[in-house]
Amino acid sequence: MTSSRARRLWAGVCAMVPFAALLLAASLWPAPGRVPTHWSADLPDGFSTGSGVFAVALSVAGFCAIAAAFVAVLAAFIPALWSRWIVALLTGVGATAAATYGASSWGTQVSGSPEKVHVVWALAPFVVGVLWAGLAYLLHRPEPVDRQAVLDAVPERSRVVPVADGAVAPWGTQLRSGVLAGTAIFVAVVLTFTTVVSWISSAMMGVGIALVSVALFLFVLAWSRVEVRVDAGGLAIRSAVLPIGLLRVAPEDVLGVETADLDPMKWGGIGLRWLPDRSAYIVRGGPGLVVHRASGRRLGIEITEGQEVADAGARALLRSAGRTIQQSGRR
Repeated sequence: MTSSRARRLWAGVCAMVPFAALLLAASLWPAPGRVPTHWSADLPDGFSTGSGVFAVALSVAGFCAIAAAFVAVLAAFIPALWSRWIVALLTGVGATAAATYGASSWGTQVSGSPEKVHVVWALAPFVVGVLWAGLAYLLHRPEPVDRQAVLDAVPERSRVVPVADGAVAPWGTQLRSGVLAGTAIFVAVVLTFTTVVSWISSAMMGVGIALVSVALFLFVLAWSRVEVRVDAGGLAIRSAVLPIGLLRVAPEDVLGVETADLDPMKWGGIGLRWLPDRSAYIVRGGPGLVVHRASGRRLGIEITEGQEVADAGARALLRSAGRTIQQSGRR
């Protein structure tokens, strides 16, 4: 068995452990008659039967275990990056479900009664879920990419070649995506409504959804208008709306650069897109940069200022990467 398959196997085991742990717990300890399920402050104000919470947790953990096994069976057809994230997500959800039952029942036993279980017991399962998902993500890491094999797939005229030392003339352009700007507004409206509804039913849930909502809104807003720059440090994309960097491609990570007409139908659509072997930022379709990265993925960036500006950006990035090769002596 290859090391990659062995790691995927262990990641799948992580996804199945929560389900197995619940089955073991059911055979060793009886479910409490009553456990807390809702907190509006430090102490709970909502309760349910222990067997009912156990049944829900077992169903969720069981579904996640089966789904992770299904992903493992389809590993040959699912991109490695997608498989890694899906297994990690399923592992985290299953672990959170199992830990929720464990925390509610154990907290009831330690506290003496369900009415005395502190809200910390309700937060602990999420920490367990994140940590367990992180473990599965680390175990599911893919095999190292063969740099030479990726380079061989790059068109010869677009490959990075060593260049003599010299300054790289900075190049830059700004892009605005009306689709992402509209999406940011839509996300803000929908998630604000969702947050208010959740807050009414549960303050703690409302806080959690509010944090996720703000993060998602800021992420989409940040990408709605960006600045693309190329210098000696490679290619960088920064938000022109928020003072944050969004993406950096180091010069040693660039194996080739070309200009091409970016057809949205071939790159996943308009806006910010991720596909198994490539990602793109497309405003409406047209000339842009295609960066061949050492990971084997391609990055497409539409340049709305036209073909000449795109050509200048490609030359600048090729020179930046070529200087790095010249200095390091690596092809």
